[in-house]
Amino acid sequence: MLSILAGSCLAVQSRFNGALGRAMGDPYLAALVSFGIGFAVLLVGSVLLPAGRRGAARLPGVLRTRRIRWWYFLAGVFGAYLVIAQTLTTALLGVSVFILGLVVGQSLGGMLVDRWGIGPGGMQPLSRYRVLGTVLILAAVAVAMVPRFSAGSLHMSTPALVGAVALPVLAGVLNTVQTAWNAHIAAATGTPLTSTLTNFAAGTVALVVVAGVARWLTRPGPVQWPHEWWLYTGGILGIVFVAAGAVLARHVGVLQTSLGLVTGMLLGALVLDVAVPTAATVVTPVTVAGTLATLVGLVVVTLPWGSRRRS
Repeated sequence: MLSILAGSCLAVQSRFNGALGRAMGDPYLAALVSFGIGFAVLLVGSVLLPAGRRGAARLPGVLRTRRIRWWYFLAGVFGAYLVIAQTLTTALLGVSVFILGLVVGQSLGGMLVDRWGIGPGGMQPLSRYRVLGTVLILAAVAVAMVPRFSAGSLHMSTPALVGAVALPVLAGVLNTVQTAWNAHIAAATGTPLTSTLTNFAAGTVALVVVAGVARWLTRPGPVQWPHEWWLYTGGILGIVFVAAGAVLARHVGVLQTSLGLVTGMLLGALVLDVAVPTAATVVTPVTVAGTLATLVGLVVVTLPWGSRRRS
């Protein structure tokens, strides 16, 4: 239940960041604000908590002995891209379609990460069940997105919609690499708090550059700061999602945690779009059926079929 609630935080974060980008009229600056608030909270936590101080103290030694590659510290750049994708497309696609695209990317990226041995566990074989489950996910997501592509409420062309959906798909692929690199840092420093801090630090720096260049090129004018305080909590929700995943995996296992998080993402997005719809929201029985079929595909991908057969 806790992992499902944590997964729903990412769905809520996507809605809030998308709304913040639209209210501010500058999605890149909105992404920086969201990520920067998360970084500030993590920085304070790392100073106040003993685990944070211990992890930070280990960083120089880890770098000096080259226990991890220096580019692992760029993982936060991929996280920054995810937030940019949220601020750019959630208001156009709706949370459900955004999360479905993200799950497709995570499924494809997960296969690549395991096949190439990017994660701490090294190279992992790809079973036929995992390939079958991924194909099922792709088909289910395609079905779930049909109502959105058929709707003309936003007067967007099909190529424009495909381009918008491609952003969360790419974010999902990059997110798997980000997770693998952060796992290396967490293992080397002994705490996920430090890896999350370095993740937010790199992402914040990247977003400062992107937002600065974007404002210089587009000259959008004065920033419109929305008065709704909850729109500024996206970074904190991101911390809850990452921290819950790291903590719960130790207690209930990676399998149950992963399934719970993604279930929370999908169901949370669906509930948001049904309960609090926006102009971009298109939810039909086909959307619901496609989302549930995606969950079935995730079960097929995640369950250790091969290990059960050998036992």
